[in-house]
Amino acid sequence: MNTRFTFSKQERLCGGTQVDRLFAQGNRQIAVFPVRLVWLRTDESGIRVLISAPKRKFHHAVDRNHVKRQIREFYRLNSAALKAVASSKGVGLDLAFLFLDNRIWESSALDSKLSQALDRLVKELENIY
Repeated sequence: MNTRFTFSKQERLCGGTQVDRLFAQGNRQIAVFPVRLVWLRTDESGIRVLISAPKRKFHHAVDRNHVKRQIREFYRLNSAALKAVASSKGVGLDLAFLFLDNRIWESSALDSKLSQALDRLVKELENIY
């Protein structure tokens, strides 16, 4: 199996109306501290991802960027299962990773929490659709 571990521009959720729609209609949430996933099924194919670290909790941009980089790297390496389920079910997803804590986590500890949240999302998608 030749899996490409990429996170391209097409996989990023950007644009105010799309983000607003995700938070207005995306009432499905999965919370595993320090991360909350908000997701919404879409008519378009593929998965689009938004990653957020709050300015209120991380006053320095370098800290926000560090957290977002950790989450992006995790998603890039571990999104294969989610992509497989979404394509097999024929659904598209808009997905937001929201970081909730006010301190920077070690990458290994954060990866285990993100893995739990992503596994719960994959199981929920398998059961619903």
